[in-house]
Amino acid sequence: MPVFRPAAERGLLDDPGLRGRAAFSHGSAFDPAWLGWGALRVMNRLELAPGATLPVARRANMEVLSLVLSGRYRVGIPGEPVLEVPAGHWHRLGAGAGVDVVEANADAAQPLHLLQLWVQPARSNARPGQAVVAPAVGQERIAAPAPDPALLPWGAKVRLRRLSVLPGGALSLPATAGDAAWLEVIGGELALGGRFLRGGDGLGLRDEPGLALVSSFGADVLLLEGLG
Repeated sequence: MPVFRPAAERGLLDDPGLRGRAAFSHGSAFDPAWLGWGALRVMNRLELAPGATLPVARRANMEVLSLVLSGRYRVGIPGEPVLEVPAGHWHRLGAGAGVDVVEANADAAQPLHLLQLWVQPARSNARPGQAVVAPAVGQERIAAPAPDPALLPWGAKVRLRRLSVLPGGALSLPATAGDAAWLEVIGGELALGGRFLRGGDGLGLRDEPGLALVSSFGADVLLLEGLG
């Protein structure tokens, strides 16, 4: 059976300069029943206060993707230029053997909203690296292992797509026999078997046949496949 993870049931992150919801145990939001979904370890919806800079955080052996929903995201790692990421862009951090990361809201007047996910890489202790990219209009394939075509090649075996569902349309999900997938709703609304998913809700799939979700008003979603 698909496993629903509503936004209202997720862990609350509430630290100086930061508020958010965590689908899985992360930081101050610990839930032993939700330690990840296969290779997907973190799925956070975050808000940074205007001008906020978070404490230096160590990242290691994790692929971290951040989608800027609104505002301007500033991120820096030692030995590389500080990057500023505008709304609609993705930032990829391949933490590899380990890096210290500083994250901040580059806007002193407006909050920053991020959707951030962490995925376990296929190989440990790789060389760290980062990139900023902006999808072309209609581009669905966000991240995939090389040589699969995608906006971002990364060190995970997982494939990430961003999909749009038109009002009155349907979203067909592939079968996950022997595998796992995760659907995260960025915005809009979807329905499956009388259950509704709205912005901030998620759906875990494992060993499922193909499913179809319908949308009355349209939806914007992320689909991670190959989570194992």
